Amino acid sequence: MLEAATHCPALGIRLSHQPGMGGGMHSPTFDRRKAALGYVPGNVTVISMKANYIKSSASADEIRRVADWMDATDRD
Repeated sequence: MLEAATHCPALGIRLSHQPGMGGGMHSPTFDRRKAALGYVPGNVTVISMKANYIKSSASADEIRRVADWMDATDRD
C-alpha cells in the first residue's frame, strides 16, 4: 500500500489536488520506477505531474544535459 505523500520526492514541491480535468502540475500521479514491471507493489511511487511530465519527456541523460546547460547559461 502506498503512503499518502505530501511532497514530490523528485522536485520537493507540495502536492495538491487541483480541480478540473488533469489537475495541475502539483497534482499527485503514480509513477512506475521500472516501466517494464508495470503498476505492481514496490514499483510504484507518487510524484508530481510536473516531475512525471519531465521524466516521461526525456531520458535521465537529456535531463542532466539541460540542467547543465541551464546552470552554465547566464539566464535572466
